[in-house]
Amino acid sequence: MKYLEEIKNGDCFIHDNFVYLLTSDFKKDGSKLSYRLDNGFPQWFNNTVIVEDIQIYRMDKQNNIIPIKETTKNDANLL
Repeated sequence: MKYLEEIKNGDCFIHDNFVYLLTSDFKKDGSKLSYRLDNGFPQWFNNTVIVEDIQIYRMDKQNNIIPIKETTKNDANLL
């Protein structure tokens, strides 16, 4: 679990059992814009919201699992 301010643009997270994608948009009060992946609706979140940082994947033609966003060894240790 992390505060929203601790994850990076383009990362995905779970909040209230829904999966979101964090964008680079923000407001003066520090709120950040995220898109819910199941329906595409935008939602603003306060930086102090606690979320679960997750990794999402896709499959290629040979059914290999490939991460959408590559992580380095140091990033993987932080999860």
